[in-house]
Amino acid sequence: MRNCSVLLSSLLGLGLSVFLYGCAGSSPTSSATGGTRSPHGEAAAAISIVPPGTYARRTQDEVKLTTAKNGNEATSKSPNGSAALRATEPALPTGPVAWLYASAPTKTYLIKTGVDASVNVRVWETFLRKYQIPYFRVGSVEALEKMQSGVLILPSTVVLGEREKSAIVNFRGRGGSVLSTWLTGVRNETGEWSGFDFMERTLDVRVVGNTEDAEDDNFIIVHGDNPVSHHLAAGTRVWTERVKDMLPLRLVGKHYAAQIMDWSRTFSSKKKTGVITFDERPEASGKSSRSVVLGYPEQVWLSADPKLIEAMAYNAVLWLLRQPEAYVAAWPHPYHGGFVLAVEAAEEVAEVDLDFAKKLEESGAKGTYYVLGENISKSAAVVKKLQARGHEIGYFGDKFEGFKNQSATKQATRLATMRKLIADAGVVLPANASFDAPMDSYDQTTAQLLVDGSFGSYIAFMDDTEARLPIFAKQSGDHRRPTVVLPRTQAGPEESIEEGDPEVGLQNFFDELTLSGQMGALSIIRIPAQSLLTEKQRGEVVSYLKSHRESLWLSTSSKVAQWWRDRSRVSARIEPDPKAPLLIVTVLAESSPKELVAIQVNLPYIGARLRLESPQAHKPSPTVGKVDAWRSAVLLDELAPGEYRWYLHFDPPATSEK
Repeated sequence: MRNCSVLLSSLLGLGLSVFLYGCAGSSPTSSATGGTRSPHGEAAAAISIVPPGTYARRTQDEVKLTTAKNGNEATSKSPNGSAALRATEPALPTGPVAWLYASAPTKTYLIKTGVDASVNVRVWETFLRKYQIPYFRVGSVEALEKMQSGVLILPSTVVLGEREKSAIVNFRGRGGSVLSTWLTGVRNETGEWSGFDFMERTLDVRVVGNTEDAEDDNFIIVHGDNPVSHHLAAGTRVWTERVKDMLPLRLVGKHYAAQIMDWSRTFSSKKKTGVITFDERPEASGKSSRSVVLGYPEQVWLSADPKLIEAMAYNAVLWLLRQPEAYVAAWPHPYHGGFVLAVEAAEEVAEVDLDFAKKLEESGAKGTYYVLGENISKSAAVVKKLQARGHEIGYFGDKFEGFKNQSATKQATRLATMRKLIADAGVVLPANASFDAPMDSYDQTTAQLLVDGSFGSYIAFMDDTEARLPIFAKQSGDHRRPTVVLPRTQAGPEESIEEGDPEVGLQNFFDELTLSGQMGALSIIRIPAQSLLTEKQRGEVVSYLKSHRESLWLSTSSKVAQWWRDRSRVSARIEPDPKAPLLIVTVLAESSPKELVAIQVNLPYIGARLRLESPQAHKPSPTVGKVDAWRSAVLLDELAPGEYRWYLHFDPPATSEK
């Protein structure tokens, strides 16, 4: 790739940086943005942007289509399985790297609906200037027709004429990329409704509805370790305000970077939840064109957390600009998600429980069995057999009683009693064994006592964190071995079949687990030791795990906690260098991570081969592995503490790969 001027900007608190290669070095425009006006209090729209009943019909049509295909978005192919993707050389920007389209017809039309359309463009101008991304504001079809490369931003461009649509199609044909927000080209130059055909044909996305039918679906749930979304932790909730007639869309696309859901991330196989989609397609010219669709309007930015909403936009823009980015993978290579089966033994652990443990082992998984102190004398023999088979044992309390709202003295006494009962029964647990409170009944006092007591981890409810990954508890002791909080953000299989048809409920559980894995999340799945699942249902759970073990890290609570400590000591960044982008990896003191740490690197084009070069001659470089069509992984195997540097070279694909 041709390397001209290099720009660097940082996103506060998130360590975001941009290196713009292959550009003409254009600086951002200096036009003032003015203030932005909140949509609150505006009069009801006199004209509906989308004709009444359209979303309802689209939703019904999608249900029929889904039923006919017997599939849903949660089980769609990941980027790894994209057969249509092939190696292509991208078009490099020759002018401003971003083109911001300010559509006068869209502004005129939206004003009639009571919407301040100027917000759409101002939001992007503010964003692009803030992060020093060179851009040019265009407002005519003639300008669209002259663009050769770069990224075209279409901010809620509701109105597009045929000539404008043709210009955008041709821009993609030349290898240009497109970022579109909300409704794009759904009305023609006269303001008449033209439908979603342009979005389907040109942006590779189907609009199947909006969130009008679900007033609680106000949270963008972000994917992690994704080519288009990786600075926010997997499953992060981003709250959005409900603005009349400007609700988020339900999208069906090739690949997803976020879903639109409620606070609890309630999942239903019947409901489409995609809200950010992306894809890359080969063009007849031999170039490839990338696209990202954000299914929400710019008005959302006015009330959402700016750091979160900008991080999503930032990742999307840099992917479209084909910029290399590096980030530490959330999970050991080659896994994309984490899984822990938490078996809660509220009663005696009996010989019959070994049957499920043996069945579980067939999938390659081991369970974490949480046992009660008051039952341990009757359970010790079987518990020891579980340990001998490689399953983990954790604490479930002294008795089946919640801890919440009890005094600190009582809670401390109960935790000490729990430990003593299990030790007295001859069951040896590590000093930092995991803890799970009965019935999720714990409070801040419990959490502090677990930290003070050097418990290695504990299972928490989903309200302890905004994401679906482990976090560190607030420490007061040894900061080198922090207590890790493992959020449980999904119902288990038994809870999923409590109402309605059990087969439907269990399939919904599997679909939700698949989506969780695609998000890059941690799935803590809870089942009781004396499970009510039938033998057939238990077999289906084991079969699911077996079929997903190549992408899902089947682990235990303590192993996940240790991994999170090890991972936290590794950081990565890319810095500009005259020779090539320079990857800098820092490994802090302590021993080397036990699992294989991966630094994922976004590739500038499909099929590019990442090659590392050490600045120090004859010094070996780590192995490079594949993640998916858009990323490679720098595999850090047994790295000692220190700082490591490698130049990143993106070589053309081998002839056989094209």
